[in-house]
Amino acid sequence: MKRGCGIAGVILAGGLAKRMGEFKPMLEIGGVSVVETAATRMRRAGISEIIVVAGHERELIIREAHRLGCRPVYNPDYKSGMFSSVSSGIIALPPDIEAFFILPVDIPLVKPSTYVSLEEAFRAAAARPDVVYPLFHGERAHPPLVSRSMIEPILSWRGERGLQGFFLEHPHTSIEVPVGDRASVLDMDTPDDYRHLLDYAKNEFYPDDDECAELLMIAGAPPRVARHSRVVADCAMLIADALSAAGVKINFRLLRAAALLHDIAKGQKDHEIRGARWLRGRGYSKVAGITASHKDLPVRGKTGEVEVLYLADKITDGTDTLTLEDRLARMEERFPRGSEAMDNARRRLSDAMLVQKKIEDITGMSLEEILGGVD
Repeated sequence: MKRGCGIAGVILAGGLAKRMGEFKPMLEIGGVSVVETAATRMRRAGISEIIVVAGHERELIIREAHRLGCRPVYNPDYKSGMFSSVSSGIIALPPDIEAFFILPVDIPLVKPSTYVSLEEAFRAAAARPDVVYPLFHGERAHPPLVSRSMIEPILSWRGERGLQGFFLEHPHTSIEVPVGDRASVLDMDTPDDYRHLLDYAKNEFYPDDDECAELLMIAGAPPRVARHSRVVADCAMLIADALSAAGVKINFRLLRAAALLHDIAKGQKDHEIRGARWLRGRGYSKVAGITASHKDLPVRGKTGEVEVLYLADKITDGTDTLTLEDRLARMEERFPRGSEAMDNARRRLSDAMLVQKKIEDITGMSLEEILGGVD
């Protein structure tokens, strides 16, 4: 079945936004409206049927929804709270949908890969769940994917706390899907929230430490890989600090994310290629471009994130930080002399020595001095 087929999205854009002081759906992120940001990401996940619920500033939202190719629905009771907008959106759903996402417009940066992961879990379940909840760092996040089986119960709900109260009080089957997407828990209720969201948007495809930890868990990487990667990342940051002080431009967020995720497919054949492919599938293309080169160094005429990660990885054995000479000695104990594995190890460590020499020349410091902060 084509991705997104039978799945709809309901964007709730009808609130008064009293705490924000401005009309949230039409604030901008990266030069486009918040409602366009949310709708575009749904579309990239393959969701073509998108309903935008209007209330406050009705005409403005209806025009924006039409411009975006979405279906606007007006909720005349919007002042009574968000649940009235939920109901208005659900009533407008086409009869042939299997499930639908419910997204408050003030959580607009949910990544396309999050929608895809929830839909895949919904379809893969032995018995279709009533609700699929995304989880970030153990916390239920947005948006839930709700089965059409819940439409009538939701519309009949007269309890307190709106949709959240319904889910808490009404019996339903559910599954929870971890997602490495901090945006799924980032809302914009206040001006400070909005500023934080704008900062996040600038670097959202360089996952932070918590997102990287979630991604490693989702990919099935064992704890030892996460421990190794943290040491590699710490070494990489120290090397990057020294290079930056010497005038070399380094993207620290990109480098740290790549270092934390470089072994995400460890244990699989061609793990650097498979890991990079997995990361690209979740939108992390630039990170994947660095991790793909951590095993074998490409020929480049510069010293940047690729070379720093390569060296940091080669001086890290498990959670031990070693000189390249000591690392070679360990390799000689591990692999038979003259074996292909030993020849590859020598070649890779030889490349690492060249990188080390270049970094030492640029910084005017020995690698040992650069890494003085490593325990």
